[in-house]
Amino acid sequence: MGRKLELLLSFSVLFLASAEPQKNPHGSDIINENADFGTPEHDNRVHTELTKLDEKDVARLIAADYFNGSVLPCDNETAPGQWMVYCSGRLLQAVMAVKLYPDSKTFVDQPMKVNMTGELIMEEFDKRFPGSIEQYSKNEIGEFVDEFFDKDGHELDVCELPDWIPSPSKISQISDPTYHAFAQRLHFVWIQLCRKMKPEVKEDPSRFSILYVPHQFILPGGRFREFYYWDAYWIIKGLIGSQLYSTARNMIRNFAYIIDKHGMIPNGGRVYYLRRSQPPFFAPMVYEYYLATQDLQFVTDMIPAIEKEYTFWSTRRLVNVTVEDVLNETMHMFQYKTEAQTPRPESFREDVLSAEHFVSSARKRQFFQDIGSAAESGWDFSSRWFEEQTNLSTIETTNIVPVDLNAFMCYNMNILQFFYQLTGNPLKQLEWAARLRGFRDAFTKVFYVPSRKGWYDYNIRTGEHNTDFFPSNAAPLFSQCYDPLNSQLAVDVYNQMESSGAFALPGGIPTSLHKETHQQWDYPNGWSPLNHMIIEGLRKSINPTLQQKAFWLAEKWLETNMLTFNASNAMWEKYDVKEPDAKLATGGEYEVQAGFGWTNGAALDLILTYSDRLKYKGPVLEELVGSSSTIKATTYLSSKKLTNSTSSSPESSTTHSSSATTSRSPIIITIIAIITFYTF
Repeated sequence: MGRKLELLLSFSVLFLASAEPQKNPHGSDIINENADFGTPEHDNRVHTELTKLDEKDVARLIAADYFNGSVLPCDNETAPGQWMVYCSGRLLQAVMAVKLYPDSKTFVDQPMKVNMTGELIMEEFDKRFPGSIEQYSKNEIGEFVDEFFDKDGHELDVCELPDWIPSPSKISQISDPTYHAFAQRLHFVWIQLCRKMKPEVKEDPSRFSILYVPHQFILPGGRFREFYYWDAYWIIKGLIGSQLYSTARNMIRNFAYIIDKHGMIPNGGRVYYLRRSQPPFFAPMVYEYYLATQDLQFVTDMIPAIEKEYTFWSTRRLVNVTVEDVLNETMHMFQYKTEAQTPRPESFREDVLSAEHFVSSARKRQFFQDIGSAAESGWDFSSRWFEEQTNLSTIETTNIVPVDLNAFMCYNMNILQFFYQLTGNPLKQLEWAARLRGFRDAFTKVFYVPSRKGWYDYNIRTGEHNTDFFPSNAAPLFSQCYDPLNSQLAVDVYNQMESSGAFALPGGIPTSLHKETHQQWDYPNGWSPLNHMIIEGLRKSINPTLQQKAFWLAEKWLETNMLTFNASNAMWEKYDVKEPDAKLATGGEYEVQAGFGWTNGAALDLILTYSDRLKYKGPVLEELVGSSSTIKATTYLSSKKLTNSTSSSPESSTTHSSSATTSRSPIIITIIAIITFYTF
């Protein structure tokens, strides 16, 4: 009884503390960090070319015909029961024209009500709202949506991790007490992010925009209430660090299921993502899982899916590149290039406003394709894709042959030849090894610039390389798409990045050195996958100096993560790395998001990589160290009972909300905790 009381008090203290608005490291409430989200001021800040328009002008713009003659994000072939609601049509335009929700993503995440179909809803909408949609009010459109759609965020249930262990042996071996406490806290975050599909999604999938998968998975967090593709690689790295091998395996099996059904892995788990993918990390996920478990049968089972995904990229995303400096030889390379030519449904209003000054329909279609292709890259948006650094309207993603995508495809080829060697198929191993050798040679010819001692994106319109710093320039170090015995090449690449000032910021590596773009994939924002890739690329080199540089960069990035976690009790999607203390990032189309799957995974992986070397030398982090035992004693209990007994999806909302705040009543939570505890 005494132990029960101790746990109960700890549980109550934890939730009483969490009822306070979380603070950023500079003292303001995090919810106000982007207080103008969803307002005209936000649109003007993000979309620099947007002229001042009144709401009638905006409604007329949104009501224009963007669909006739254009390739849609999903259609009757890819989403036969949903496309007319979530990827096209007057209803989608009407919701965006009246700005029914602050976040465009809210509507396209709402499921249709039971016994409703997309055809019936559109038939009823056309009957009630004939003529031009801009004549109808927000209340009228809102009443229709409430009648025919459920609220967003109710497709998923909270789930328990079947392989959960409170104190994994890997984490127990971390020598520094502060980093040990931090890793332990990260370990418990997985409980909060675990989700599984509700039965009705499998039974009646045409009511939902979400894509059904059979196994549970880890969400990124925040507004992202579905799986995302390249996020999952770093999530799986973290799950492996937490020794949650079954959970990691199930996430990979979900992707194999999606590949089997759709022939590719979409950007995320929604029908409106079905015409664009994300950086191809499925094979690396399987590879990391094999390294951790030595499960050869699983590799054998996954090889067909890896090959099928490779076929998607090699048939749908190839481009011929002719570089004058290599005797006009034409090479086949990969690029991000969605076929969709309309505004992205999840950002429909924003895309229309960004394209408002283009006159011709053809130019608008090209703009929307370039916007969607940038989203396929994962870098949405960055000056990396712009002809003019600060001007989103000059985006030309489909003219750019990206060094990182091709480095990742090189990695896929290498993994496939390794897997065929493992599974005893020498003919296939030789086939892929030969393909890898040829591709590495072409890769060097297209991307390596001797005078700049590095790899750089190639623009097929200008015939020139973009030699500005971006972390993507180091992707070949991560994927080892170069001769690993050529240690000087890796040194040259590091020196080039260092001389640009890319490693000079105290909080980590920025996404570019281009200032004033207001884009989230630019200066001063640092992202976990990019910092992790550079660190890993240097660590994998055979040069001891570069390996030490990797450790130095890991220390900086982890300290940023840890200080912000201590101040806000959350991990975040991205960070402002120009400040000596931790600060949340800004820029982009939505508020900075808490959670956050790939940030947790990358941090946990780096802590475990350097578990015997990391030493925290800063001031005592009372919030982090002082609460670790309470978290250990109570988080799993609250996850198993309290979350399931209140709301099946704590992210559910009809408006955009930040995970950094809570409206819970601490008294109610404590009462529920008492009831829950004694039924546990």
